[in-house]
Amino acid sequence: MLLLKLLPNLLSETTYNPQLYKARKRHSNLPKTQHDKFCCLADQNYQQARTIAQQRYSELAQMLRAVVKEHYTLAEQNKINSIIIQIIDILASQANIFPDMDYKNVWYIDHYDLIELARNMGVGDETLPHWQEELNKYNRYLEISASDLVKILLDLAEEALLDGYQSGTNVDQWFRYIARETLKSRQRLFRYHQKRSEAFYISHHNLGIED
Repeated sequence: MLLLKLLPNLLSETTYNPQLYKARKRHSNLPKTQHDKFCCLADQNYQQARTIAQQRYSELAQMLRAVVKEHYTLAEQNKINSIIIQIIDILASQANIFPDMDYKNVWYIDHYDLIELARNMGVGDETLPHWQEELNKYNRYLEISASDLVKILLDLAEEALLDGYQSGTNVDQWFRYIARETLKSRQRLFRYHQKRSEAFYISHHNLGIED
């Protein structure tokens, strides 16, 4: 009984990362853009801005469905598509991802854990070449192509298959957890391949085999 009482506290202590918490808070407190493309266009023509945004999300969904259909069984497709829709809803509702109004295949990320994941994948551009009005002095935003965003969302969805959202759970906390676990999975896989490569090199070296 004592162990059961102590277990929740033990879990909370081991999962809390003060450095990560500070990094997330620092990102959230960074100055937001004064050159919001959607708002700028909406000030001139709200209906046009709304139509473009809806079209961009529709195109992103089509890209995702095509990739899912190609790589997953029918039973898996239903699960993955459902999770992807859930993740997009979470991100879009707080403008953590948003499309460019001028360039069809350009998106932006404003979420610490998502940006860290993109960096690990070697994608994205902090110079924002398609959004030159925003100097991005504090690196709050990351520009990313639609195809790279698809890769990120699929990685997140696969991780979410293992730890799906439970009713009553804080949505933002759940997503941060999924994003961080996706990053950890990629890091573990990288270390695994690195160790295999090192072991392969050592065995060949010991046998006197030259490349």
